[in-house]
Amino acid sequence: MKALHKAALLLATHLSSCHHVMAAALDCPSELTQVTSLNDGALTLFTEVVVSPTSDSESILCARLESDSESWVGFGISPTGLMLGANTIIGVPAYGDFVSKFNSTGDPTKQAPFAPMDDTHQTLMNTKLTQVDGKTVVSFSKYLNEEGENKILADGENTFLWAVGTGNDPGYHAARGEFTLDFKKAPAPTPPTTSAPTSAPTPETPIPITSAPTLPSGSKGAALDCPSELTQVTPLNNGALTLYTEVVVSPTSDSESILCVRLESDSESWVGFGISPTGLMFGANSILGLPEYGSVMKFNSTLDVTKQGPFAPMEDDHQTLMNTKVTQEDGKTVVSFSKYLKEEGENEILAEGENTFLWAVGSSNAPGYHAARGEFTLDFTATAPAPPDCPSELTQVT
Repeated sequence: MKALHKAALLLATHLSSCHHVMAAALDCPSELTQVTSLNDGALTLFTEVVVSPTSDSESILCARLESDSESWVGFGISPTGLMLGANTIIGVPAYGDFVSKFNSTGDPTKQAPFAPMDDTHQTLMNTKLTQVDGKTVVSFSKYLNEEGENKILADGENTFLWAVGTGNDPGYHAARGEFTLDFKKAPAPTPPTTSAPTSAPTPETPIPITSAPTLPSGSKGAALDCPSELTQVTPLNNGALTLYTEVVVSPTSDSESILCVRLESDSESWVGFGISPTGLMFGANSILGLPEYGSVMKFNSTLDVTKQGPFAPMEDDHQTLMNTKVTQEDGKTVVSFSKYLKEEGENEILAEGENTFLWAVGSSNAPGYHAARGEFTLDFTATAPAPPDCPSELTQVT
């Protein structure tokens, strides 16, 4: 089971393209003369601003990022220096020669903090991504002034962001930071002869989510209580993750029976539990405990490259988990919740019969690629509490 946010996980095999609506773009010089060292020297940014002699709207920034690691690389334009509201350009090697524009929404009500810009804003030119000898190189050129985007100043101080990933797949950054550049201090090249722009692909899978929406309360009647002790114990991840479960069967309605769960992990990281009749991540309903956000919530595993990520938060009316809690102490993570066995539009958990589940633990508290994952089966038939039998002798006499 992969997290959020690698979000990202599959090859973007069906990428559409759009065409820039401005006049023919300026060419970048063969050498970019302004050099900025980032990430303690492990990332180098080469830039050059080419000013149009006819129109400010046609001036461009030429950029090349050279990273000493094989991973995704990001460059953001952020007047405030914050991720919120930044316009970001990300090179994602997992999807091939893929360099595209994203907005950093930073909005916990959204499905992802990075959302692909609309087709009309996918106006990057001269995009290229290569990896050789353990290094990643991302190149692009971009108009300084584009409607609805943060402006890059040809004359004055700009605040930018940088980030590198932990691998080629989109996911949480291994390192990030902000920096400023004033292009007026760099040598201004003579505007070259214009040429037609290179169209950029439209991204279909961004960085996996790193924030979670507010959880609404369940819509069913009063829920059953979980017992103080969960008696079915399942060791997972070679003993580094332990699952405690108990099914509580409603005496009045099958739709109100619940599964009580507690996951105890020997590491400080996010923890996931999935309901998957096929044993595959595709089509699974997942419950993720995210220590970074103090939340436990439900996701669908779509594995659809046309979606914003392989894990999408379920709609508010499906956020019906009860008794949710995530805690960390002494290097351990504990995630607790209870869930109705049967909910419309979700995979059913059987009170009697074999269920196939998934588990996963992350490499850190932030949503990202899993450190370990697996599948397992459980049959609650023998453990579900049964209504008590009447005693053979009735002792109260009236």
